Amino acid sequence: MKDIYLLVEHGADQGEVYILGWFDDQKSAADIAEAKEWQAYREALNTEHSWSRQKPVPPDQTKYRRYWIQSVSKFSVPTIQATPALH
Repeated sequence: MKDIYLLVEHGADQGEVYILGWFDDQKSAADIAEAKEWQAYREALNTEHSWSRQKPVPPDQTKYRRYWIQSVSKFSVPTIQATPALH
């Protein structure tokens, strides 16, 4: 069996989870997830929050990830031989 890798986003509002896409290669999926982490960080820096005076923590200084990779085993669909049916 071969694995596929899902790009998952943890939503900011209610803790919802979104599947953004899938990849055949774990490295490319991880690269996209890391790029999206930094993009979200840069957007958070430009957004003003009246409820917090602290700046967001850069992705390389925290264990939390808004985007992550989940591996799922891909399986092949078996072929079914059709038998002639009489009606």
